[in-house]
Amino acid sequence: MDTLGKILWIVMFLTPLLTIPLAWKFLELKKIYRILLGLIVALFLSFILYHVSLGIIFRHGMGPT
Repeated sequence: MDTLGKILWIVMFLTPLLTIPLAWKFLELKKIYRILLGLIVALFLSFILYHVSLGIIFRHGMGPT
């Protein structure tokens, strides 16, 4: 289970690399709006992944026993 928390922790930092190209490809907006929307979605996903990964890693106190 701690491995899943570590994986989510790493994926949290990779979300901008995934969301910006997806927003660029699938949205038909001006370039700046595509980038900003991709960054906003990446920020939201990073926030969610941050809390989930910390909840998994520290579920029974400070780290694995």
